[in-house]
Amino acid sequence: MRFIVRPGSDPQARADTALLAAMGLPGGGVVAVAGTHVLVMPGDVASPTALTLGPRAMANAGVANGDTVEVKRAMLPEASRVVLAPIDATLDGRHLARSLQGLPVTVGDLVAVRTAYGDDPAAAEIEVEVVSVEPSNAGTVGSATVVHEEGEEPPEVITRPEGTTVGDAATTADALLAGLDTELETLTGWLALLTSVDDLPTAWGLPRVAGVLLEGPAGGGKSELVARAAGRADATVVEISLELVFKPDRLLERLERAVKTTTGPAVIFVDRLDAVAGDDAMFRNQVSAVLRWYLDAVADKPRVATVLAISSTAKLSLVVSKSPLLPRTLTIPPPDLNRRTRLFEAALARVPSADDIDYAQLASRTAGFSGADIIAAVVHASALIAPDGERVDQALLVRAIQETTPSLGTASLGEIPSYGFERVANLDDVKQRLTEAVIWQMQEPERFARLGIEPPKGLLLYGPPGTGKTFVVRALAHESGAAFFTIKGAELLDKYVGESERGVREVFARGRAVAPALLFFDEIDALAPVRGNATNSVTDSVVAALLTEMDGVSDRGDVFVIGATNRRDLVDPALLRPGRLETHLHLGLPPAEARRAFFSIQDVPFADDVDVEQLIGASDGLSFAELSGLLREAALQALRRDSTAIAVTSADLDFAMGRYSGKGPET
Repeated sequence: MRFIVRPGSDPQARADTALLAAMGLPGGGVVAVAGTHVLVMPGDVASPTALTLGPRAMANAGVANGDTVEVKRAMLPEASRVVLAPIDATLDGRHLARSLQGLPVTVGDLVAVRTAYGDDPAAAEIEVEVVSVEPSNAGTVGSATVVHEEGEEPPEVITRPEGTTVGDAATTADALLAGLDTELETLTGWLALLTSVDDLPTAWGLPRVAGVLLEGPAGGGKSELVARAAGRADATVVEISLELVFKPDRLLERLERAVKTTTGPAVIFVDRLDAVAGDDAMFRNQVSAVLRWYLDAVADKPRVATVLAISSTAKLSLVVSKSPLLPRTLTIPPPDLNRRTRLFEAALARVPSADDIDYAQLASRTAGFSGADIIAAVVHASALIAPDGERVDQALLVRAIQETTPSLGTASLGEIPSYGFERVANLDDVKQRLTEAVIWQMQEPERFARLGIEPPKGLLLYGPPGTGKTFVVRALAHESGAAFFTIKGAELLDKYVGESERGVREVFARGRAVAPALLFFDEIDALAPVRGNATNSVTDSVVAALLTEMDGVSDRGDVFVIGATNRRDLVDPALLRPGRLETHLHLGLPPAEARRAFFSIQDVPFADDVDVEQLIGASDGLSFAELSGLLREAALQALRRDSTAIAVTSADLDFAMGRYSGKGPET
């Protein structure tokens, strides 16, 4: 598709919403422009064919204002490694990766790396060339991407003084640990036991233990958690970087050196284990053998423990993840609404800021943000005020959030409906019940805590087709500010054993990753019919998987489930009891007052001869979907009559009413 280049701002390009949807990118995505790749988002542009590019993107693409360029949707892989030209600043690989998180990079591009040095605005951003991208010449910087300068390799073993953190200032560490009190207490206890001066495991006759597995997404605070827990346990941290380890013998060399040179009390922290232990990693069997040796070696060394960090233990071989030498797995989940609120409070504690910062609103706008992403947004806002010595305010923080790409948002954040309850005709009781069940618990959970009750976690909308069930749920998603996922009942059904259940688990995992989230199961009767009545066992297994997820056997987190059906009697009763889809709201055919409200907010212009009250009476028995169809047919009739028509007349409505009810003239 061809676009005309117009000046914009880095790092995101902007294009017309309709054209992006036509390209298969309704919510934005990565596109190829000339010789580079850019992240494009829907936005207000001067004309439908305009593509706004920032100065850096124009330079990378080799285009100028007014040029016509071919723009194509691009499916870039996640880069395993990005090498940058040497930088005249002291920045570690973790900082570089965070600066480019979620952005597409192409060999030869100039990219911006943010720093936190000085008050000079020019020092807040460094422009550097991309020298190479692996495995291909272009890719997206993700959670497992290694970013470093050309000719530089991470140190093999990094020793930290007791109780200190790496890289960022203490306030950043405090922010990343906000909301992880339980995890910190647990890890501190384990490290204190395994590194104790009196060698308590041996003295108490406990089984041999090497350490703890720590899982969670990149940027979630794993390094800071280990540093703080080790400091409390009076132990030194020795960090082993595996970012550029590509062969088992190199892995063995680093681990062996760490075991031989470390003296207790100490914690050997093996970070980003994904680089060598994932399903797609080379030499997976050899790596597992090396890790088994390593765990044995650490377990035999008094007052030394290890912490293995990985994004998901599912990527590890079972002989490692289920090893009796690693009896405890700690999980750092993606930050939920409450933790994101605390992250903002901690990150802004020392930043000059306005007194009326609404931390809860900031948290509600950052679904899909890791802890590091929130820190990056606060740093960005701080850089914007540094030149003038002003204070960070709400508007500036919102801008910084919009200009920060969420690293956990590489998985879809779902739809973002553009309308709220103001577009829902009447249905006041339904809107009130939805507000009580969903919005209160996301924005004011203390209402329920005061009365000692758990908020509802699910509801069911039922009623005839076309009565607005899907429409009102989409409006609810807009009002709540939650990530919104629509799942058609039949979409999850798969003939292969286990696939449908896996689909259910993935849907809930996607919701937990960007909580707060709404999961909307449309036509839920097709997905979860009454067990025993189906012709195959697939739906019975799906119902069981749904019950497991909704009961919180897997911690559901701040995820609300809504089902919709035309036939409540076809849904398995186990789903409809309290604690699951406990609130049942009926949406029937709209009465006269609802139809009046519908005609008052619809967008079709009426001519002066239209009697709305007469139209309300004539449309008795029609659903909202049928009313929309009636107006659409009337508008088409007006255009058939006069291609320049700007309003629908009474005659057009009469024609549509007759045709819509099957009594109109034949065509």
